[in-house]
Amino acid sequence: MTGRPLPDGTAGRDCVVLVNTLGRHSLWPVALDTPAGWPLAYGPASRARCLDFIDRASSRHPAAAATAA
Repeated sequence: MTGRPLPDGTAGRDCVVLVNTLGRHSLWPVALDTPAGWPLAYGPASRARCLDFIDRASSRHPAAAATAA
């Protein structure tokens, strides 16, 4: 997964995985408010577990992953 890094001070803290209407996932720190249009898909959990969830979700839906690139 690529994208912007987490804000300073959030590394190692719990995150959630959000998903938009197109099925795209976003790793999000629990300390920040959830943006509109991005409901919770997984978590809170460790960053590593959230990334594993995103990897598994992408492998189940390869068409969605291909359109995100």
